[in-house]
Amino acid sequence: MNTEEMIVQQARNVLNSMKDLKRLAHKKGKERSDLFERFFANKHSFQIYSNIDSAIKQLDEVQLFLQKLQSFSSAFEPARYDFEGEVDEALVESSYPEVLEAYNNMVTKLGFEKEILLM
Repeated sequence: MNTEEMIVQQARNVLNSMKDLKRLAHKKGKERSDLFERFFANKHSFQIYSNIDSAIKQLDEVQLFLQKLQSFSSAFEPARYDFEGEVDEALVESSYPEVLEAYNNMVTKLGFEKEILLM
């Protein structure tokens, strides 16, 4: 598997965990916390994979995807260490499509148009 394939595969993992987390953004407790940890771990792995190749890391599309992931992640910051923390559900709802759009632009740039996801 080449670097581009690894990045696309890990980006899909991030999106899958993000989708689950988005579904439970309104809930409080351990289940949401566990999903956040899974999302955060997948996001971290994506960051590591994107650092493997400096040319890929510098792509505007990769950087934008990372920025949009950070925006989504920031909505959960109050709940990161507090099961009962209030999540900014409006930010979750508005940032999710932005992440998906950034993902689609990134996979297109990397030559994986078949990996585009519809909203």
